[in-house]
Amino acid sequence: MHFSADHQLFIADLHLQQACVENIELALGFLEKARGVNALYIIGDLFEYWLGDDAQDPAMGPVSDALTQLSASGTALHLMHGNRDFLLGHRYANQIGATLHTQDEILIELAGEPVLLLHGDTLCTDDTDYQALRAMLRDEQWQSQFLALSIEQRIEQANALRDKSRAAVSEKRADIMDVNSDAVQAAFDRTACKVMIHGHTHRPADHQTAANQNRRLVLGDWRKDHAQFALFNGEQLVCTQFPFHE
Repeated sequence: MHFSADHQLFIADLHLQQACVENIELALGFLEKARGVNALYIIGDLFEYWLGDDAQDPAMGPVSDALTQLSASGTALHLMHGNRDFLLGHRYANQIGATLHTQDEILIELAGEPVLLLHGDTLCTDDTDYQALRAMLRDEQWQSQFLALSIEQRIEQANALRDKSRAAVSEKRADIMDVNSDAVQAAFDRTACKVMIHGHTHRPADHQTAANQNRRLVLGDWRKDHAQFALFNGEQLVCTQFPFHE
């Protein structure tokens, strides 16, 4: 399989960071292959963390350059926030030639049918502690105060939040951190969609229900040697893997 001009691609949860060189190299290879496709949607957590558009990690420079080259090739590049990089701003989006979608959900159309895109964390309603933390981090006043700090202070505060989050996750049941079925159905009902694409849970799957014909594609988190993602070829929406295995 190869990418072509009519393809639209959907990825999430790359969690790119300096410590994972293999993931960066895999992303660079993917972005190079994707040049010239119709569209690329990055549905959250492109980066492991983002402390503000004025505090970019130099190690991510090659990734930003590759994204810029992708958009320059004619590919419509779309960014959505994840739970790690929710401080990505329009300054960075403009820098790489992307459209930044700041809302939790967006609707697109594939083959004449509406498709719901979202990072997926809003569906994990059983994890009430996380939802409370999410509400705080997405609050405009909190974000303004955080971005007013020095970069060193932001790093210190982000590390403290990350340590607290890791400790909390270690004590939670796995099912609590997955999507809630009622929240999923409510999203289908609210948007009148039959298809949704999301990431966040790191549980890649293609869930299809015969009863109501709903389909939920869960994108995979990126590993050192492969990435699972979704591809629309102009007719069908499929889950596949990069590098391709013929």
